[in-house]
This record gives sequence, C-alpha cells and structure tokens, in this order.
Amino acid sequence: MRGIVCSALLALLLGLALAQNPPAEKKALYTLTDFGPTATAAQVKAAYEAAVAQLGKTGGLLIIPTEFARQLAIENTAQISPRTPAPPAETKNWQRSGPGITILEVNENGTVIKVPQAQGLTIERTLRMPLGESLPHWSTDFALTINNTLIHGSNSYLDWIPEPVKAGKDAKFYVKTIRGLRVGMFINLHGGPGYGGKVTRGCVKSINYDAEKTLWYFTADTSIDHTAGAIVHNKNNAGVLYMGQDAHTDEQTYDMLLWRKQYALGDTYMFFGWYDYMSNIHSAAGDENGNIFAGYSHSKDNCFTGTVDGVDWTANTLKFANGAQNVDTLGQSRPLINMNKAKWITAGKVMVVPAEHYWDLIDTGKYPFNGKTYPTTLWKDPKTGVTGLRMGGLIRGDKDCPWDQSVVGRWLGITEPTELTPESKKVRWYQILSCTVNPDGTKDLTIERFWWGAKEMGSPTLYRQDNGTWDGHVRPLSYAIAPGSYVTDVSKAVPTDDYRGQQLLGMTPYGDMHTRFDFEKGDAIEQAIGPDPFKPTPFRMWMWDNVPGVFPAPVLDIQNNGADPRYAAMLVAGGSYNADDMKNTYRQLSPWENILAFEAVSGVGINMRADVTRAAILFEQPHHDQPLKWLYGKRETGKPVAEATLTVSRDTGDMTFSGGDLYISGTIHAAGFSADVTATKAPFGKNVPVRRGAKSLTVTFETPQPDANYAVFIEQSWLGERAVTQKTEKGFTILFGRGAAKDATLDWMIMR
Repeated sequence: MRGIVCSALLALLLGLALAQNPPAEKKALYTLTDFGPTATAAQVKAAYEAAVAQLGKTGGLLIIPTEFARQLAIENTAQISPRTPAPPAETKNWQRSGPGITILEVNENGTVIKVPQAQGLTIERTLRMPLGESLPHWSTDFALTINNTLIHGSNSYLDWIPEPVKAGKDAKFYVKTIRGLRVGMFINLHGGPGYGGKVTRGCVKSINYDAEKTLWYFTADTSIDHTAGAIVHNKNNAGVLYMGQDAHTDEQTYDMLLWRKQYALGDTYMFFGWYDYMSNIHSAAGDENGNIFAGYSHSKDNCFTGTVDGVDWTANTLKFANGAQNVDTLGQSRPLINMNKAKWITAGKVMVVPAEHYWDLIDTGKYPFNGKTYPTTLWKDPKTGVTGLRMGGLIRGDKDCPWDQSVVGRWLGITEPTELTPESKKVRWYQILSCTVNPDGTKDLTIERFWWGAKEMGSPTLYRQDNGTWDGHVRPLSYAIAPGSYVTDVSKAVPTDDYRGQQLLGMTPYGDMHTRFDFEKGDAIEQAIGPDPFKPTPFRMWMWDNVPGVFPAPVLDIQNNGADPRYAAMLVAGGSYNADDMKNTYRQLSPWENILAFEAVSGVGINMRADVTRAAILFEQPHHDQPLKWLYGKRETGKPVAEATLTVSRDTGDMTFSGGDLYISGTIHAAGFSADVTATKAPFGKNVPVRRGAKSLTVTFETPQPDANYAVFIEQSWLGERAVTQKTEKGFTILFGRGAAKDATLDWMIMR
C-alpha cells in the first residue's frame, strides 16, 4: 500500500514538474548528483546551489535523498515573479510567476514536499465524460483522497493519582481509572500537585490489579517523587490534515478558499463559502439542500460481539473465535464484557434515585427518597485533594440482591427494555466502585463516571425519568452485574485493506481473572459502548481576545442583505411541537433542555436595538401555557431552591403569578381586585352623593357580579356607624346610624 502511494505521489509530482516549463532536453526529474559530486558537505552544498541556479530558469522536480537532506537547510525560494522593466523602474508588465522548482526531500522523519514559493502546488481534475457515459451508482469521486487509519500507538489519558509515589525503578502508580492506559505508552509523570513540580517522561512497563486495594496501577521508572493529586497524562494528535500559515508580510488571505458555482441540481456540503447559485439546488426527493457549514453527530451502538477462543494472562491477551461481528468498531479503552449470563448477578431488583440535575447543583427537593435527596455536589477527593463534580443520585439494591465487596470492579447495567439503547438494544455498562451493605439488608452501589477525570458517582442517567425512584414513586428495575475488563490493544485485531487481523486483543488484568468469573473458551463477549459520552459539539467558537477594540465584532454575524425576507435568523427544531407527544419518544423528554443557555456575565442578555413589527417576545402557546420561571433561594445554604412562575392562560388570558410577594414602585391601574379565581367586575365607586338625612343607600352594580361572595369596604364623609346589608350579585345596601349630613358623599370598594 505504501509503495502504491509513493508511486502515485511521484507520478503526481512528475506531472507537476513537466507542467512547469521543462528544460529544452525535456528532462523534468533530477537528483542532486545530476549537478555535481556529493562526496563532501561542501560538494553537497555546491551541487544544491548549481541545481537551484539551473532549475530556477527552467523548472523541474528535484529529489534530495536522506543522506543529503540532513546536510541542507532548504528553503525553496528560487521562484520569482518577473517584472518588465526590472525593478526599481516603473512596472509595465509582470508575470504571475517564473519557473519553479519542486523539491522532494526524503529524510529520516519522512518525506517533505517543498513547492515553489509563488505558484505552490496545483491539482487539477476535469470531469468531462463522453456522451453516453456516466459515473456509476451513487459514487463519491474526490479529486484528492487522504486515508488516515489509526490503530495503535497514539494515546489519550489524563487524571490525578490518588497516592504518592517515590522515585525508583518499577515505581507503582495507582490510578483512579485504568481506561486509556496500555503497556508501552509514553506518559508524562508530574511531581505535583497537578502539573506542578518537575516531570518525568515515563514509559508504562506493566499494568496490574491490586486486589487488596481494589485498584489498578501501572509501573514506570521515575527519577522524582510524586505527590497525591499529581497529574499523569499524554495525548497525541494524529489528524488527517494540518495546514499552517505564518503571516509576517501584509496581505489578504483566504486560508481555505472554496468558491462553488452551482448551476445544476445537487445536494451540497461546503466549508467556507461564497456560494453562487442559480439552479434550484434541492434534489428531487432529497432533503439536504445547500449547506455551507454542516455538522452531523451520530451516537452508534453497533459494537463488537463475539465468543472467546482462549485467554493468556501471562501475555494479557484474549483471542476471539471466528464469526465475530463488527470487528471494525474495536477500540482501546472500552471494556470487554463477559456476556455469559451464567456469570452474571441478576437476583433482586435495583432502584435508581435520580439527582434533580446531573451537572448543576440544583436541588429543590424534587426527588426525595426516604425523606432525603441526593443532589449533585462539588466534592473534594480525599486521596487526590482535587475538587470536582460529584454527580448525584443513588443506586440501591433490595434485600434480595446478593451483593458484597466481590462486585467492586465489575460492571452494572440496567436491563429494563426501556433502558436499552434505541437502535441495537444494547446495555449501558458502568464500572462499580463501591458496595455498602445497609443495616436493613439493602445495598448501595457507586459507579465510575467521567467529568474532567474519573469520579465516583451516585447513579446513571436513565433514559426514562419514570424509571427513577422517589417517595411515592418506587420503580424496581431489572439489572445485571457482569465481569469484564478494559481492552488495551486492538492493533492485531482490527482489519484493513492490507491486513486480515489475528483476532487477538490486549487486555487489562482484573479482579476476576483466574476465578470462575474469568473469560473462558465459549463465553459470549461484547465490547461495551461508552455509557457516558461527552456528546460532540458540532460548532465550537472560543475567543482569546486580550486587547479592547473599536469595532463591535460579534461571534456570529447573520445579515439578510437580499430582497426577500428569511423565515428566521435561527431555527431550532427537533421532536414535536406538542409537549404531550413526548410520551411517544424513546426517552419521553423534550429534545432540548434549553434552547439558549447564558452561562457568562453580560451587560445585556438580549438587546433589542431595532424595531419589531409584531412583538419583541411572542408566546404563541399552541398547546399549553408557556410560563416564565425564576429560581430563588441560595444554593450555598443547603436549603431547597424554589420557583416563582408567571403564566398567562391560553384560554382566558388571565395572568397568574406564583411565588413570593409582589412589589410595585409605580401606580397600579386595575379593573378589579380578587383574592380568589373569580374576577371582580365594577369594583368601586368614589364621591357617591348621599341625600341629606338619608338613613340608607342602595348601590347597584353597572355589571352584576357572578355571585354575592364578596367583601365591601366603605368610607363616608360624616361621622356615624354603618352596616352593609342585602348583598346580592346586583349590589348591596348600606344602613347609617346617623342621617347623612349636608353635601354628604361616600366611597366604596369590593374585593373578592
């Protein structure tokens, strides 16, 4: 495969060289020895200078092999842009570029192509098939394809060690999680705490399991001491394409320019674009339309399954038998679960008490169990000294669950049908970190979840909220506890076009090896999916602006400068329009927790700096009342956080505020006051004249009340006793202890 690629690359460069003004003798491919002797360093330099002098006039491809490349510090700067007349005279004419040299430098680190400084490297492909010809079925035909297959050698690990380590050979580094570690990997071992102290560039010599501590550890040589809480890490970036540009001269740059002109049908995906379009773009019965930036994220669960053919714990390997499925999905750092159900624990039922929120410290008391809630908190690890998030919740097994300390290190999965993955119906497996037996015979488990490091957590996030348990809502669930261990090496198993695979996996030692729960020939196995993903972020924009500027530059700039209005500047969709339809979805939840989340201090949250022709904020309320809510109460006090709610009935338009007291600094203009749900109509009268000497007055409402269940408040302009009698929906009568004085008046008000 490598030879084919090199041959294709050489043919490409040869074609490029022939296109760059070849010399008269038609030769376009040279080596350094074509330009003089190369026995000494001085001769190598002289030959290179001669090559540049000649090929700078004619163009060509120059190959410099390893033994010469090490001696030369090459900048391919021979190509110029000729001007007529020559500078510094006034330019009358100029060429885009003169002849260019393409240098193919082969050194001990690989092959480097150094292209001409002005013209660079051009790849051209013209698709103009004869009439009657056609590309085949739904083909994808790129002008340039780069395949980058990563199977073994790269790393991704970072965590804090829980115990100090002394300098020495074969030092034991206990770790919070073994996930991501393998024998032979290069690893940075900081003295700590954190990234502090000196650092040893170590190599993992072995991976072992300490049954007494129920912890994994790796061995490595280190010349320094390491404190608890020191970071050990290594991450490698082995991406597909790297492009770099250092700008030290003034210019205007399109770092990646894609200018597409669309005159015919075709669903389109673009990165950067000026998109000139004239056709209707949208393919018949297609759904893609034209996309300038497109990000698709798909969580897959078609994981590897097979059966064990044999295990060798002296080499820490497992061989799987023929007939395995989805071998191409194997990966380091996901566990291999023993699917032999005879080795599972399934007796009894488990209850999962949720935290109100798994990454926020909200606890309004929504999910109490036996009168206690289990919120997410900030927690300081007593071993590493690192403070981090501890996701809340509780996993409690009933009295029939035969659990003890032997389940620590195994894997817990909730096996209820509604808790399996929606596509392939897979169990999500979480590693068990602790088991506590309670006085009443119930048992509690904690599991490992990852939130900027491996953490001991309370419970998994369930697919269905209704599967959770809280007071008055107890939901016993089916479960399984299965043995299994992390895979550390898949390099011999993953097939490629040039490699069939040996069906051999590297494995981490674990607590159940050499026991009846160990992998054995014939056991069904499955490499579990990651049960707790940090979901991909399709679009991410971070800024590090350190100097204040004048221009009000936004992060996302959306303008419609065309003649036709767009429906929306941003459309957020997914799922149903009606909250009642959530019961028909897999998780029975809305597709979004938030549409917009503001998690930074800002001068203004939303700034309406232009007129709106209909409404600044519109609540259409197509199916249900749409409330505004405020949380109040201080979280740091440990007291429950409460809610205040403002709603407008979609049926009547009545506004309801539920929360604390309402304070108004200005005047209230109202048609009535009511302390119950019935509205007050025609609620008051003021400066009502009373006939001199009158002993009574009957008030008749302009608009009758619904009933006579109201209170009357009266203030009169003369001294004397009074009483309200004969309250009806049409009005009421007032009796006076003394007759009304001259020019007497009174004010009245009713309240429900």
